Amino acid sequence: MHKLLLAFRQSTSLNTIFLSNIFISLHYALIIYINSSFLSQFFSQTQVSSLYIIGSIINTYLLLNASKILEKIGVYKFVIYSIGIEILGTIGMFVSSSPVLIGFYFLMHLVNISLLLFGMDIFLEDFTRDHSKTGSIRATYLTITNTTIMISPAIVSVLLVHDAYALVYIASALFLVPLYHYMTRFRAIKIAPIKHIRAKDTIVEYAKSKDLSNVFTTQFLLQLFYAFMVVYTPIYMNKYIGFSLSEIGLIFTIMLIPFILIELPVGNLEDDKYGEKEFLSIGFVIMGLSTLFISFITVKSFWVWAIILFITRVGASIVEISSDTYFFKKVPKDRSDVISFFRITRPLSFIVAPILATIMLQFIPFQYMFIIMGSIMIVGVHYALALRDTN
Repeated sequence: MHKLLLAFRQSTSLNTIFLSNIFISLHYALIIYINSSFLSQFFSQTQVSSLYIIGSIINTYLLLNASKILEKIGVYKFVIYSIGIEILGTIGMFVSSSPVLIGFYFLMHLVNISLLLFGMDIFLEDFTRDHSKTGSIRATYLTITNTTIMISPAIVSVLLVHDAYALVYIASALFLVPLYHYMTRFRAIKIAPIKHIRAKDTIVEYAKSKDLSNVFTTQFLLQLFYAFMVVYTPIYMNKYIGFSLSEIGLIFTIMLIPFILIELPVGNLEDDKYGEKEFLSIGFVIMGLSTLFISFITVKSFWVWAIILFITRVGASIVEISSDTYFFKKVPKDRSDVISFFRITRPLSFIVAPILATIMLQFIPFQYMFIIMGSIMIVGVHYALALRDTN
């Protein structure tokens, strides 16, 4: 913790990144859990899944070529343009009445938000000079993100009066204004030049490095868990169990508390005493078993659901900080190609999760999908144990 406080005092830029993260996280968190429910008013479940798949395919392509874009316009313009596009996409969703336009603006948001988060990653990595503080800094960044994600469902439950989604999307768009203001402070700051490296070469580099390929797999499994739970848990709890959207919002607020309580101390421990692979293994076991158990809960009980979902996020929070810390300890800050490839796990998961769910629903009832998802998470232990410790 002392090292982290020293880093804060030494870097105004790092403080600005952390402050900016509050606003981008509030923007993102307000709508992440309601997008699928909002879209289901205009599209079938299959069509909603298709939108996620299409947007994620586009997103994957752009992230694979992100270093080419960064080489031409630089990180600052990349982030500023992304903020502008994100404002347009978010506003477009709630002002449009045509399903075609709503689908288009949703795709704009889905594609762009990953690019914006990737740009923030590049900024943060540039200001993380000392790898002995990587775990602490990454944990602080993620804790800020997850604090906003935790409080956002409570905000949503207040704004969703009579299921009026417009207020939520308006609030989400407004948080992008202070984000733009703080990011303009980086206009004159020089970031290390980005050199474009072909996506094929990056893939070959991942294939040759067992550590990179294994940590990529752990991150993909985590993002697959998020993609599945974000889209299908609200639908299951609302349409099958019978919770209102406001009740779901409050349950999700409790569910997300582990991200605030766990990531910072785990990040500090990984910097000072223990390796990431052990924490990753523990996290996958907790996440897998608790997700599997969801299939056996059919009662509409607020606290039963709050507790089981809370436990799933205990595991996820451990995996999240451990995977991020391990990766950024291994990768130099000027390797934007390697970082962007690592971040395609998110859009890739939004391709795989809907396809996987669609296939599963052909053979099993909705509730039993959680058994399969939990089992997949337990497989992550194998890849975690295969990593070589950084300490």
